[in-house]
Amino acid sequence: MVSIRCNQLTRWCARRRGLGRALRMGHAMGFSLGAMMGLVRSYRRAQNEVSLCLGRRERIQETTFSLDSFSSEDCLSLFRFLPHHIVKLVSLLHLVVPFPRSRLAVDPVECFCVVLRRLASPCRWYDMEELFGRHAPALCVIFYATLEVLMHRWDPLLSEWRVDFLRERAALYSTRIEEAGAYLDKCVGFIDGTTIFVSRPGRGFQRACYSGHKRRHAIKFQSVITPDGLIAHLFGPWEGRRHDMTLYHESGLDAVLSDALVIQGVQHDIYGDAAYLVRPWLQASFRGVMTPNEEVCNKTMKVPRSAVEWGFKDVKQVCAFLDFPRKLKFRDGPVGLFYRAGALIWNLRCCAYGSATADFFKCPPPSWEVYLGSLPGLGGQGAAAGSTSGEESGPSGAGGAGEGGDDAGGA
Repeated sequence: MVSIRCNQLTRWCARRRGLGRALRMGHAMGFSLGAMMGLVRSYRRAQNEVSLCLGRRERIQETTFSLDSFSSEDCLSLFRFLPHHIVKLVSLLHLVVPFPRSRLAVDPVECFCVVLRRLASPCRWYDMEELFGRHAPALCVIFYATLEVLMHRWDPLLSEWRVDFLRERAALYSTRIEEAGAYLDKCVGFIDGTTIFVSRPGRGFQRACYSGHKRRHAIKFQSVITPDGLIAHLFGPWEGRRHDMTLYHESGLDAVLSDALVIQGVQHDIYGDAAYLVRPWLQASFRGVMTPNEEVCNKTMKVPRSAVEWGFKDVKQVCAFLDFPRKLKFRDGPVGLFYRAGALIWNLRCCAYGSATADFFKCPPPSWEVYLGSLPGLGGQGAAAGSTSGEESGPSGAGGAGEGGDDAGGA
């Protein structure tokens, strides 16, 4: 939804014309300027506002977006990636955004930067105009068109269980989790649900989205996070009042994991909290009256299981727009799509710069070529594009780059 500020020039011009007519009529009727001082002050204010709006419009029209004009620190703060990594990502993602219903001509790099900037902090379209040299309605069109193209192609990285990719890394995952002190020796990831707080919805959605546990209106997602910090599977959005086991059954993971986690004849598993039922491929913490051995087992899994909470925190820190409920309104935009895009951006950033989860388990994430090439049906196009992009072979050279600060604009 575009801010009302985009119409303020039209409103002030109309007000100036009306006040001008009133002043001319007063002068024709013989009133002095002293008698019309209130009208004069209002006319001068309207004239000043029109001048300011025209000056801002000229600055916007003179601005040309270029990544070369940003330092590395500014890029990390505004877009969450280094400049050369953004260019390489656009090539690997095969990002081509058409605008058939408008005459916009936008470079794919600029399209991707609009998405990154919008999700990086809860800024307004008005705040982004002078950054990109485009007006708020055009930025809104670019954002939603790019988001649709990006998630239409790459959403299966989150919504599908990538059997081959996870089987190749299962030995590494299980070893790193066991070395972290866990009593499970074949665990490859952690499963849990997370709630995204939203504005209070109307039209019958209040009861469905109200979470009695959180005492807030929210939507829920279910995530499976691996020791390298990646969100391996994401299911949602769902109503905020739903239980974690409801999401697990509705996601269809129970039927998939029964075969997908049998690797070289050995049954592997994922681990969840006490809300989940126990399966050979799904382990949960002990509950109720426990023996001393069971209490020790729960204690060994307490710290490793918190990695899933770190993953939820990382997505909201990198995409702070998702942690601002006043911007998340059902009737104004696809809230669930925003979170899925944020999770994908986090996975891409994790592959480049690592994460707290990867550091804790000492499990390095894969490169962009490996991660994007694991999409079923892609046929290795991502790796081929990466080898011909002219950039360095992988993003790991940027390891250790610091987090950018949030320069959140007002709502």
